[in-house]
Amino acid sequence: MRLFLWIPALLTISSVALGAETGSREVTIKNLLTKHKTWTMLYELTDNSLPGARAHGLKYEFTERDNKLVARLVVEFGGCDFEVPIRPNGISMRWCLMQGEPLLTFDPSDAKFPFKDVVNPRKLWMTPSD
Repeated sequence: MRLFLWIPALLTISSVALGAETGSREVTIKNLLTKHKTWTMLYELTDNSLPGARAHGLKYEFTERDNKLVARLVVEFGGCDFEVPIRPNGISMRWCLMQGEPLLTFDPSDAKFPFKDVVNPRKLWMTPSD
């Protein structure tokens, strides 16, 4: 009978620990993005795992507003602000005028390109600009 009482307790403790680990990863991602003044997102249609000389770049600034991560596309005339959902394994970006959300995976071991999507033929890399 005692065994049956311990199973729900262990499941509860495990789920709380998992939630804390996931939450801290999301805080790490938010802190990294807001730490730098600007970020450059490079994109290119390529088979290579790193951006080449033909890669195009967009500048972004990340801030925290009301406990949410907000990005601003930095362009000469205007730009746009949008909320950036943080996942345990990365972030969901979006294009200001275009549909679709690129999912960028967080790789803490890659200091140069910690956020990237290299699975699709259109590859994306984000690197700090400052």
